[in-house]
Amino acid sequence: MGIIDFVTGGAKRMMIARPDAAKGQVVYKHPDQTFPFWSQLTVDSDEVCLFFKDGQFKGLLSAGRHTLDTQNIPFLNGIVDKFTGGNVFISELFFVTISPIYNEGFGGPLGSMRDPELDLRVNPRVFGTYSFRVVDPMRFVLEFWRQRGGDTDTALQWVRDQIVMGVKTTLTALIKSGDLTMMDLGTCGPDVARAVVQKSPDMANIGVQVLEIAKLNINLSEEDQARIDEFQDQIVQAKIDARKAKISVARAEAEAQARQYALDQDYANRVRYVNQVDMGRFQQYAGAEATLGLGKGLAESGEGSAGAAGAQMMAGMGLAAGLAAGARQGPQVYPQGYPVPAPGYGGQWPQQPPAPAAYQPPQPRTEAGIAPGTPLPNGGTPARPASFCSNCGTPSAGKFCSNCGQAIGG
Repeated sequence: MGIIDFVTGGAKRMMIARPDAAKGQVVYKHPDQTFPFWSQLTVDSDEVCLFFKDGQFKGLLSAGRHTLDTQNIPFLNGIVDKFTGGNVFISELFFVTISPIYNEGFGGPLGSMRDPELDLRVNPRVFGTYSFRVVDPMRFVLEFWRQRGGDTDTALQWVRDQIVMGVKTTLTALIKSGDLTMMDLGTCGPDVARAVVQKSPDMANIGVQVLEIAKLNINLSEEDQARIDEFQDQIVQAKIDARKAKISVARAEAEAQARQYALDQDYANRVRYVNQVDMGRFQQYAGAEATLGLGKGLAESGEGSAGAAGAQMMAGMGLAAGLAAGARQGPQVYPQGYPVPAPGYGGQWPQQPPAPAAYQPPQPRTEAGIAPGTPLPNGGTPARPASFCSNCGTPSAGKFCSNCGQAIGG
């Protein structure tokens, strides 16, 4: 094609740009592959223009207005048509949008999945929107867009399928790790969306980067949701029962500790009492209590009844035995030290009580100013002056010593 043919073709071929009707497409391929020298190429601010010839990438022009001349753009030498006298370029032009593209929809079933906690198999579905951008225009056109037949919608469907698979992969990983269950599907959308953007799908090999997933909705069919709700109600009730049982156990433990503390205190008090009590005096006190009880019982039951007579006989026998035991006991002698208390029973032991005084024999009763043998007003007689046994030293008013039998004064 010569310059005359170009002029007759119209000046409109001098202007090359993406038409307004194609502004929303990720990739727009210019329909003409031949254009003359000095043509004006306009590239918008959100796109780049790629030059391909015979399936090979030749170069790229960024945003701005460019005059197609080999002196200004050296890589154009590779697309000059020699058969036209070097006045025409032959090349495929691709306008690729590189700014982020928003509100692209995706969705579909995720397939059968099993929740390990509930041991249920369900079929969740996912819906949402995403944003992406082309980070490598040459790779996107050469290895992806052309392989999809040059159809933008077909190419983006593959991206949408990859996002759905990324959601399933991420959801499965979260469930297996225990961070998520099927009961959380209604609230897990934001967390799953962030994980998908960070980890999957990996589309760097086609030059695409997923920026964000919004309005992610993962749901179940009505039948599957009803089964999940039933299990959830059972789990909640089980947790409530377990909490009540735990409170009951704690209360029982506290009551047992209180009872044990009371038993420990009672035992310690009894140990202290036993180590301090005078057993001889205690038996005397017990005998007196028995006598008082006997008298009260006789007064209430009457002297003439057979039951009262039997009670008298039994009480008398018990009292006699108690008095005899008290007489045999003799004065209480404390040991040198108290016994070591049993482990776990504390308390301060009292000081060791003093030893009882030595036994003093009774002294004969005398009345001042009254001669021995004279009758007393109360019917008695004054004691004779005390004499002491020369053998053992025991005082005695008789002729013989009451201790050793030796004659007094003999």
